[in-house]
Amino acid sequence: MYDRYTIFCEKPELEKFMNAELPVDTFVSYNAGPTQPLPVVALNRQDMIQFFHWGQTQQMANNKALSPRLFNLTKDSAFQRPAYKKAIEKSRCLIAANGFYVWKQLSKKQKAPYFCYQQHHTPFGIAGIYEEFEDLDGNLSHTFNMITVPAQARLGSYSEDMPAILNKQMSEKWLNEELTLDDVSELLDQVTDEKLFMHAVSPRITELENNDQSLIQAAAPSDQFGNYTLFS
Repeated sequence: MYDRYTIFCEKPELEKFMNAELPVDTFVSYNAGPTQPLPVVALNRQDMIQFFHWGQTQQMANNKALSPRLFNLTKDSAFQRPAYKKAIEKSRCLIAANGFYVWKQLSKKQKAPYFCYQQHHTPFGIAGIYEEFEDLDGNLSHTFNMITVPAQARLGSYSEDMPAILNKQMSEKWLNEELTLDDVSELLDQVTDEKLFMHAVSPRITELENNDQSLIQAAAPSDQFGNYTLFS
């Protein structure tokens, strides 16, 4: 399950990678999590970075725990269910990121957080789909779901799956309106983790109110309770 990621590059770098305009002066999050409005580029509006809620709006969640299915969607599920297949075909979005967090299971009750990123913290895309609907007040709202694929060599010992990471060229293809379902499947099969760097970080990322640069700094491996471990 992936429920935390980061986006903290400068506006010009983000706009260049996403090939779209950011409508605010800056946007930084070292602890992006479900229900938050986060920057994406949608298939039907590719010139503008929009802010969609991850998984569900805060109002609809009402402080209740969200099902992982609302914010993580495996490739297999996406291509097996008719509603998801339609979204994959017509409602794709590109999620802007500089990194993401993964929890390494140390024992039945222990897990430790690690930060995954590319060299120099360069931005990358993550494949997603979005939904448009009316919220409880009758306003038009959008949510998005992050697509995951089977984990490869670097992440395989940490998790069974991984975010569908897209480089610049793959990101442009992801937003090509002419892609068929077979094209999309082939593109997701090309996702790799070979350019990722990883290091252990503080379990402070567990709490969404923690959102500062120290969250991505290397730390001695410790579990979700703050207990140091012998694992690396």
